[in-house]
Amino acid sequence: MTRMRLAPAVLIGAFLMTTLAACGGDDAPTAASATTTAPAATTAAAEPAGAAAPGDKALCESANKADKAMKAELIKALQESKGEMPNAEMSKVLGGLADQLSTAAAGSDSPVGTAIKDFAALATKAAKAADPVTAADDPALEKSGKDLTAACKAAGVKVNY
Repeated sequence: MTRMRLAPAVLIGAFLMTTLAACGGDDAPTAASATTTAPAATTAAAEPAGAAAPGDKALCESANKADKAMKAELIKALQESKGEMPNAEMSKVLGGLADQLSTAAAGSDSPVGTAIKDFAALATKAAKAADPVTAADDPALEKSGKDLTAACKAAGVKVNY
C-alpha cells in the first residue's frame, strides 16, 4: 500500500518542481527561433520525401510538452481516484507518454533522440507491466529520465524527467 502511494508522490513532486522551474523561463528565444526556422521549413519542403529529423532542441521541446501532458493526466487521475493511482490509469498515462515520445523522436539518431527513445521504451515496458505503478519505480526508468534531462540540458532546453 505504501509503495503505491510513493510513485504518485514522486511524480507529483516532479510536476511541481517542473512547474516552478518553468515560471522563470524567458519566451523571447522561442519567438526568435520560430522566426529563424521559417526559411528552413521552406527548404525542407523542397527536399524529397526523406526529410531530415528534427533538431535536438525541437526534440527536447516535444519531450517537454509530452511531460506536461503526462503530468496533467496523472494529476487528473489522482484527483478522480482520491490519491490512489489505479493500475489501469497508470498504464494509460505511461503508455500515452511513451507514444508521444516515440513519435517525436522517430527519425532521430542524435544523443537526444536516443535518450528519448530509451525512456519511451522503458515507459512502454512499465505501462505493459501487471503493476505499472510499481514498474514506474524502476531504477532503470529513473536513470533513463536523468539521461534524457542531461541530453536536453546539453541541447539548451530544460526538461525534468
